[in-house]
Amino acid sequence: MKIRKKLNRILISVFFCSCFLFSSCKINKPGKTADLNKIDGLATSSEWAVISSPYAAFRSGSSLESQVIAHGRQGDICEIKGKKIEKEVKGTVLWYHFDDGWLSENDIIVCNNRMQADKASADMLK
Repeated sequence: MKIRKKLNRILISVFFCSCFLFSSCKINKPGKTADLNKIDGLATSSEWAVISSPYAAFRSGSSLESQVIAHGRQGDICEIKGKKIEKEVKGTVLWYHFDDGWLSENDIIVCNNRMQADKASADMLK
């Protein structure tokens, strides 16, 4: 008798689980659409950087000897276009390429998306 009760409980559990699974896999539920305009800042296809130094010099190349071509201030947010590792006297330095030029890893904080960069910038400027 105990085995039969356990078997019934198992069958009932399997029945309810399968009903739940099949009902949750329904496609095209009316009225359940996502507004993708609200999550543009979550795109993970690109990285963002926040300038952490009070004053940063964008350079024409990935070296301290390269010419300064633009400037940035603490809290500025920039989209990362590329990266490059350079060997220098003090060791290796990771350089990041932006629209305005190159900055070293020492001048920025790297963020996974724009929303994180916005938050980091706001926290930095408080």
